[in-house]
Parts: sequence; C-alpha cells; structure tokens
Amino acid sequence: MSFKDQDQLFAKYGWYIFDGTSLEEVLIILKYFNQDNEGLAQEKIKNIIEKNFEEIETDLITLNSESDHIIKEAINCHKQELFYASTILFLSITDGISKGKLFNSKYFEKIKKRNKNHFLLDIFNEKNLINKQFVPDKSSNTELMRHGIMHGNSNNYGNKLNSLKALSLLHYISLRKKELGK
Repeated sequence: MSFKDQDQLFAKYGWYIFDGTSLEEVLIILKYFNQDNEGLAQEKIKNIIEKNFEEIETDLITLNSESDHIIKEAINCHKQELFYASTILFLSITDGISKGKLFNSKYFEKIKKRNKNHFLLDIFNEKNLINKQFVPDKSSNTELMRHGIMHGNSNNYGNKLNSLKALSLLHYISLRKKELGK
C-alpha cells in the first residue's frame, strides 16, 4: 500500500493523519481498516489525536496567527465538550485558511489539469464524505459532511469524533497551506 492509498483510506473515514504518527501506528491502523474493523481503527486514530492535542494546538496557533483567537475559541469549545461549536469552527477556519479552495470543485479541476499527482487529489476524492453534497433525507446527519454542517442541514454532527476529525483536517491543511497555491 502506498502513501497515496493510505491518505485515501484515512480520508474515506474522515481522518487526516497526524504528522507525528509513527509508522508502526499507521500500519496498525491500516491493518484494522483492511480487516474491516473500522471501530478499532477510528479509536486508535482518536487516541493519537488526543495524545498529541497540545502539540496540534500549538501548531495551529503558530501556523495561523491571523486566526489564533478563533482557533483558541474552537479548542476551548472542544475541551468544554461543545462539539457542535468546535466542529463548525474547525471546518470554517479550514475553509478560511484555504481561501475557500478546498470545498470548490472548480479548484480541483484546475489542479488536476496542472498536476495529476497533487496531494489534495489523493484525499479529496469521491470517497471522502467531507466534500460530498448533503442531500436531506438521504445523507447521514451524523457524519462529518461539511456542506450539510455549514449550511445548517445536518443536525446531529456534534460529537467528539467529528470534532476531532475536523481538527485533524484543520491541522493537516495548516501544515500544507503553502502547497494549496501550487
């Protein structure tokens, strides 16, 4: 399995792997996913994010100084278990630091023409729920589906898992935001 496959698999379940994750941990998680043990895989990823929460928080504040006050509030909401608030704030900040590009299909068409191997194409693909169009009565309102959340259609996304997934996306994009312009 290549790193491209790994990124696609994690993104399929709404996760963006923490850069400090050891190779051993990644292999264990991949093994769980490949054995159709999604619950154990997601628990392992959740534990990695929680174990590294302070480092992630520091990275986000350092890398996004212009938004640090909003990031601090989102983190505070997460810590207070206000998961509806933290999830939507993490998604909104991600949208802002990417200048709205991440959730725009025209942007992906443009980078596909210029660079078919761009890292974003690996994770923001048709299997990734974050970018799927929310369809009332058909879409899950417990999944991390940005469109449904940001437009008020999804009403059951406020849980710790989705907040951590949105945090992992924000961290992943913050570390790579310079590459968004390429």
